Amino acid sequence: MVLLRSYATIAELFNDLFNTNWQFPIFSFGFFVGMAFLVAGWVLYKELIRKEKEGVFKPTKQKIMVGMPASTIELISNGLLGFVIFFKIGGMILNWDTFNENPQSFVFSGEGNILIGLLGGILLAYQKFREKNKEKLPQPKEKTIDVFPHDRLGDIVMIAAVFGILGAKIFSNFEEPNGWKDFIEDPLGNFFNGLTIYGGLLLGALAVILFARSKKINVLHLGDAVAPTLILAYAVGRLGCQVSGDGDWGILNSAYISQADGTVAAAAPGEFEKILSINANYYEGEFDSLSNVPSIYFEGPSFLPRSLFAQNYAYNVNSEGAYIEGCQGDWCGQLPVAVFPTPIYEVFMSLIIFGILWYLRKKLKIPGMLLALYVVFAGIERYLIEKIRVNNVLEFMGIHATQATFISIIFISFGLGMMFVLWRMSKRTQKV
Repeated sequence: MVLLRSYATIAELFNDLFNTNWQFPIFSFGFFVGMAFLVAGWVLYKELIRKEKEGVFKPTKQKIMVGMPASTIELISNGLLGFVIFFKIGGMILNWDTFNENPQSFVFSGEGNILIGLLGGILLAYQKFREKNKEKLPQPKEKTIDVFPHDRLGDIVMIAAVFGILGAKIFSNFEEPNGWKDFIEDPLGNFFNGLTIYGGLLLGALAVILFARSKKINVLHLGDAVAPTLILAYAVGRLGCQVSGDGDWGILNSAYISQADGTVAAAAPGEFEKILSINANYYEGEFDSLSNVPSIYFEGPSFLPRSLFAQNYAYNVNSEGAYIEGCQGDWCGQLPVAVFPTPIYEVFMSLIIFGILWYLRKKLKIPGMLLALYVVFAGIERYLIEKIRVNNVLEFMGIHATQATFISIIFISFGLGMMFVLWRMSKRTQKV
């Protein structure tokens, strides 16, 4: 049944939904990450416009020159951009099988088509020349314009994306036992393998704050506008984890096991231990020993879908687990014992938090309070999910917990402290 299995690529999901036979190598996780940024950008745009109409954000003045011809730097930069884009597109078209086999490696490799790249570079450079030539004046003049925060949305989203992905990768390397070693050995191949949300959130937020301050945008008001979009984007991103089966799942539910054909069935007495023993190599590789395998026995209520409590992520993008009988594709793995589908839980929790923040966004009058509330909710959500989620355990000051657990506690504490400080500051302002 659709969505009771994993889909490494969007083509597989699309074909299963609509009974088609399309072939386009867009990985599911990357697709949903892209959708997360698009959705967040659209919601943020609406919020910035609303706050600008309310007078919360004021425009800044910026002087520009109008009527200038295209500069040499503009022509060269457009030409280089066109070359890179069409170099890759040309290579993709002429070497479709190679691209289709591993799109990520192809994009970050030196493969492409130089002739098509040169034609593309000339085309984009000429396009910029024509565009500027139409606006050219006999005597260029200086003009002062108003720039609102929503005019800088593209910059904000781009900065958040670049530094967010960078931060997510850095934190992931600290979390994984061999993270830095694997990354140094194959930087491009391992760049998008394993991303930690908190690392992306922290570094992305810092970069956006510095950018906002440089453009004289009120950081607290911007934070309130961003808060609902962050948790909504997180929900969309977790859909990507669920659909692709990228390893962000929960601990084992010993009440259910996998069948040879990729389906999930109730486990008979003693069958859980038997399956663990048969797949000892896999589980020992994941948890060092069978005694360390985390599991809970939980039979879901009959009136709810079994998939809410037990999934084996058959055909997952990492091909983890045991081989699926009769599978001939690139992704033929399934987890021998079903696990709790924590990405689904996080999607539900995130949407609930988004609904609360969206409802409160017009009611909370203290600048920054909505942002602080988001930080608390995000910390609570992740702290709870880590109780049943598979993750690497770290030791800090004698305490054993996952990296996300430590950071979620910091988030909750920081958010509560921020709420208290903002409340006290507002009281002092009212007295004055």
